[in-house]
Amino acid sequence: MGPQSPQFSYDTNVLIQVVPNLKRAQKFLLSRFFPNIVMSDSEYVSIDVDVGIRRMSPFVSPLVEGKLVEQRRYQTDTFKPAYIKDKRAPDLRKPVRRMIGERIGGDLTGIEREMANLEAEMTDQIDMVDRRLEWMASQVMQAGSVTISGDGFPTVVVDFGRDATMTQALTGGTQWTAANIAAGTASPHQDIEDWAHNMLKTSGGVATDLVFSTTAWANFILDPVVKEAVWFPGGGGGGNTINVGAQIQRGAQYKGKWGQYDLWVYNDWYVDDSTNVEMPMLPDGAMLMSGPDMMGTQAFGQILDPDFNYASLPYAPKTWTEKDPAQRLLMMQSAPIVIPSRVNACMSATVCPPVVS
Repeated sequence: MGPQSPQFSYDTNVLIQVVPNLKRAQKFLLSRFFPNIVMSDSEYVSIDVDVGIRRMSPFVSPLVEGKLVEQRRYQTDTFKPAYIKDKRAPDLRKPVRRMIGERIGGDLTGIEREMANLEAEMTDQIDMVDRRLEWMASQVMQAGSVTISGDGFPTVVVDFGRDATMTQALTGGTQWTAANIAAGTASPHQDIEDWAHNMLKTSGGVATDLVFSTTAWANFILDPVVKEAVWFPGGGGGGNTINVGAQIQRGAQYKGKWGQYDLWVYNDWYVDDSTNVEMPMLPDGAMLMSGPDMMGTQAFGQILDPDFNYASLPYAPKTWTEKDPAQRLLMMQSAPIVIPSRVNACMSATVCPPVVS
């Protein structure tokens, strides 16, 4: 009796264990500003927010009864995440990338090729979920809200109630351009100071990060007050030095430290659902200011599928086969939303016109 063929399992539990080991898309905004994870056992996600009021202790005479002071108030904000169902019927017979020296067509068996291509499809599904989360984070940080729409899902604007002063758009002589900075009508360092002061007053939050689009960064460092004070770790000695060499990375490139701020240049793109046009995550000419005080959260609602016992999972993969014609189907489900728990500890600004390429 010849050797038996190996048995491969594609059940739900096996797929879920494979997911964390797969290659992931870059998630700079998520990792930096939305590090908290919340899993909900329902379709809704609730976040408790401490309503901060700068109260002072009351004065009373030592000879009278103490004054009853109300406890600090908490409010519970509830959100319903959007739902994702990425379903595919891939051609799992197609060859995967060959190694150097491997014969044309590859040396994989049919079942091995199916396994390799199944993993490749799952990698792509996870990348797409991650990119959707990164897009949501970008939208929330830019506008304090995110618009969710899709097939069978009514268009909903999830508005987190950010103060209007946390969205700025410079105009005329105040825009960060070389001419305006040279003329003294634009002052990037003063704008940052003013915006950070307003953030502290409005939310109690302290900004620690400035995230720039390419053109916003190029114009920010034209400010002589900025340029003389940016420190790049490892730039040589302990003096105030800036790394002037060309640098670019997927997601964000660290550019140094200025005062209390870590400086980043952010580049990432997505394909818009409605226009099928590739768009920047952060429009050129824009910047973001935030930090850990925003207490950003990635929240995941219930997976509405009995195969997962209606649990909450960031990624819920499943696969099955159709008998005639024979076809393996693969589906990834998720119910994500990103929440800026302290929404006024984040602001955005359009500081200069974009460079038209």
